[in-house]
Amino acid sequence: MMLPLALSLALLSPAVAAAESQRPRSVITRGDGFLRASVNAISGIPSLRRRQFEAPVSNHRQGTQYAIDVDIGTPAQTLTLILDTGSPDLWVNPSCTTANIPSECKKYPQFDYTKSSSLKTTGFADVLSYGKGNVTIEYVTDTVAIGSVKITEQIFGVGLESHDIPLGILGLSPAINPKDPDLYPFVLDTMKSQGVIKSRAFSLDLRGVTEPEGAIIFGGLDTGKFVGKLEKLPMVDPSQIKSGADRYWIVLTGVGITLPDGTSDRSGEIEVAVFPDSGGTLSRLPTPIFQAFGESFPGAQFDPTSGFYVVDCDVASQPGSVDFYFNNKQIAVTYADFIWQVSGICVLGVLPDDDEPVLGDSFLRAAYVVHDQDNRNLHLAQAANCGSNIVSIGSGSNAVPSVTGDCTAAPSATKVGFGFDATATRKPNNIFTGNSPDATDVGPGPAGGRSGTATGRLPGATGQSAAGRNTLSFGAAAIAAAAGLMML
Repeated sequence: MMLPLALSLALLSPAVAAAESQRPRSVITRGDGFLRASVNAISGIPSLRRRQFEAPVSNHRQGTQYAIDVDIGTPAQTLTLILDTGSPDLWVNPSCTTANIPSECKKYPQFDYTKSSSLKTTGFADVLSYGKGNVTIEYVTDTVAIGSVKITEQIFGVGLESHDIPLGILGLSPAINPKDPDLYPFVLDTMKSQGVIKSRAFSLDLRGVTEPEGAIIFGGLDTGKFVGKLEKLPMVDPSQIKSGADRYWIVLTGVGITLPDGTSDRSGEIEVAVFPDSGGTLSRLPTPIFQAFGESFPGAQFDPTSGFYVVDCDVASQPGSVDFYFNNKQIAVTYADFIWQVSGICVLGVLPDDDEPVLGDSFLRAAYVVHDQDNRNLHLAQAANCGSNIVSIGSGSNAVPSVTGDCTAAPSATKVGFGFDATATRKPNNIFTGNSPDATDVGPGPAGGRSGTATGRLPGATGQSAAGRNTLSFGAAAIAAAAGLMML
């Protein structure tokens, strides 16, 4: 049974077509064994190292979405896609009329599949569900390129109907259900099989809210973007996870707060399985941790209407950090990076989630993360920026090299004013009388899944078919509670 098509994408609107034709293209530079693309997705200067390449990543909407430019089809059409380490699929063409931010969606070109001579239809369709939003797609195959690096006959989805998602998605997670009989090669799989990279591995540097650009390096890492040694963390097997989903699960072993006066407080040892998700604006943590952050953060007040802890926006300019511990590695997230501003109101970038805890962009802006799918490891360090030195990721059990970052200190917030009085920053309850933040994530979130029940047909596609929360404070009095928190 064919699904009715709600939105025809065969022809681009004149406004979108004009925007597409005027869009500047990135300049690609080849160097001695490396390929680099500027962190500016539109006008960057790329470069080349064999079997690794760096691609532009742009921070959209004040750090709430991170996107990458991808070329699809023949001739190539440049599309801006959300970069998502919490889901595996690549798909394009969201429905702007039902997007959570229609005006944002309409800024970007869509893929006119009728103009690609290399596109092939498959006859298969599916429904993909995210933390917020869903999309019905039809699978096709076509050429996909990032910079000058191309992969051919890549399977991806073209949107037939979607809700609450403003951009298409480039997913880079493992297969959520590795036993799914309908699995196909995702982008990272194809990059490896076609010799673009030696391992299914990449590094991600999202940068802070004051820096609108970051980078992803497929098949490499940059020692000029982190402090100290990378901490090697094994991925938790999905059999130990309540949902059974396979993601970049790692064990969070402690949390804490560093106050503006420099004093720090930390929980006792904990074991909480979390996964980093670049497609999630906010972090989502077990309720005890969520409440501990809110009760310990300077001047934070819980707002039951929205479900957020509200803070004075001026706190973002104070020195201090929200701290995460992974064995011997501390990742300190500055107040500025952990606070999310929406509609002129500032909230902590965290919500409660006792099912699938997530480290979203409010964490990732302070972390340098190397994802090694082949060896099921993540490598973590404090993000910084002191230049650039790209190192190749090889193959085998030691594919990710044991290297030390070139940076000696991470950026920190600057203290302003005549001191800090936490009591002066409190906000009353129920302050959201109009436009409040949504208590669900604003971007593609962790609950990615597929229904396997959809069928559909792209109109005008003429290509050939392809085969086949309890109280938890950071003081010593609550160490026992912290130690008893287990999410594995």
